Amino acid sequence: MGPKGFRQKMFLTHPLPVFKVPMMKVPLFCPDYTNQPHLEAFNKVCQSIIQSGKYILGEAVEQFEHQFADQNHCKYAVGVSSGTDALLIALQALGIQPNDEVLCPSFTFFASASTIARLGAQPVWVDVHTNNYLIDLADAEKKVSSRTKAIVVVHLFGQSCEPNEVKAFAQRHHLKIIEDVAQAQGAKSQNLLTGSWGDVAAFSFFPTKNLGGFGDAGMVTTQDTALFEKIKCLRVHGSHVTYEHLYLGGNFRIDTLQAALLAIKLPYVDEAISKRRANAERYLSALQGIDSLCLPNNPSDGYHTWNQFTVRVLNRKRDELKAFLAQQAIGSAIYYPKTLDQQPSLRSISTDQGIPTARAHQLTQEVLSLPIYPGLTTEQIDWVCRAIQNFFSAR
Repeated sequence: MGPKGFRQKMFLTHPLPVFKVPMMKVPLFCPDYTNQPHLEAFNKVCQSIIQSGKYILGEAVEQFEHQFADQNHCKYAVGVSSGTDALLIALQALGIQPNDEVLCPSFTFFASASTIARLGAQPVWVDVHTNNYLIDLADAEKKVSSRTKAIVVVHLFGQSCEPNEVKAFAQRHHLKIIEDVAQAQGAKSQNLLTGSWGDVAAFSFFPTKNLGGFGDAGMVTTQDTALFEKIKCLRVHGSHVTYEHLYLGGNFRIDTLQAALLAIKLPYVDEAISKRRANAERYLSALQGIDSLCLPNNPSDGYHTWNQFTVRVLNRKRDELKAFLAQQAIGSAIYYPKTLDQQPSLRSISTDQGIPTARAHQLTQEVLSLPIYPGLTTEQIDWVCRAIQNFFSAR
């Protein structure tokens, strides 16, 4: 058996059929499955908003916010211009200031930490678990100081962190919790939805996300009334009434048209996630037993939404496999090739307290994400699996 939490066996147990076609194109992502069925509705709402002349906030935004809050078990939701801006507003709303420290996993997307740095605060790098890519609270314990004010928990690739453990950790150290839900809308752990249990949560509607928009957009959620009022101000230059600015906010509004289009797709998110989950199960079944390939954790007590299907390729074969898949017209990506402490723009303003994030660094050399979008056909998944099997059988 391989590392804890991964399926590894000595022999292939689920052989796939031999393909009769020479090659099948499988892109890393394609939005058609979640967009094409709604083209008529999209056209109608575009015409309606254009003809209304109301392009900034308004009823369409409020309706989307209410629908989103209800679906995600949140009291409040505020539509904003991107997932990155959602994180920035979340940190501002919690009062993060220069010289404060914020715990953040070093293996995640740049925005999870760059938003901390933009406020003059210091990201403190925390290692992650190799079986699920989520923040390691035991490592975080070693890095709390008197300056630590908050922790960013990233529900990476569609899997939720464990809320009870995170909340207990935060309470013990008097920290605020920011949930980064950019990749995990709809995920659950301990029967709680992502975005519903932190002090503030940030969502992204980037086109590849579980609820993908038509450009950039995001959402901030909270259960706290005072935070909700502050967040609303922050997204319009810190203003609570016209030309009176309580905070140094910005122009972080979600576009009215974007909100109206996303509202059409929102009721179908669970269906799309179910398709992602079925795709993941097919991968997990077909790819078990391959030496040098560690499959992602699929928690039995949680609900993984599989925004990414990220495997670990051992023995320095990752880049070779990626190139081989490209030759077979199969898309793949490395999320992420560098840890955040390795980013040039963050090196001089972050702290590691002398404790490296060794597992995060290891993952940058091993991870490879395969196509998992809901529009994948079983034939495409089987083609990907056959290509991977062929790659390893020849080595």
